[in-house]
Amino acid sequence: MSDAFQDRSDYVSAHIQERLASRTHELGIQVDVRGEVIYLRGEVVNEERRRQVEEAARVCAEGRTVRNEVTVTAMREPDGEETLS
Repeated sequence: MSDAFQDRSDYVSAHIQERLASRTHELGIQVDVRGEVIYLRGEVVNEERRRQVEEAARVCAEGRTVRNEVTVTAMREPDGEETLS
């Protein structure tokens, strides 16, 4: 992989990360650019947030394919009171 290509991939990845932080407030999403494919990985609390992450990434994708591998992790209420010691 050429340095210029890697620099461009790094730029796209950083640009998507920045957009995710500002638009969806998701900081735990991993963005991996491999050639013409952008992979999104991580966890969000619901399907709507997963969709928002994908849409935000597509804006910056510059014609690349976006593979949304983000999973939805249901938040559960605690089983009882939490005891702090």
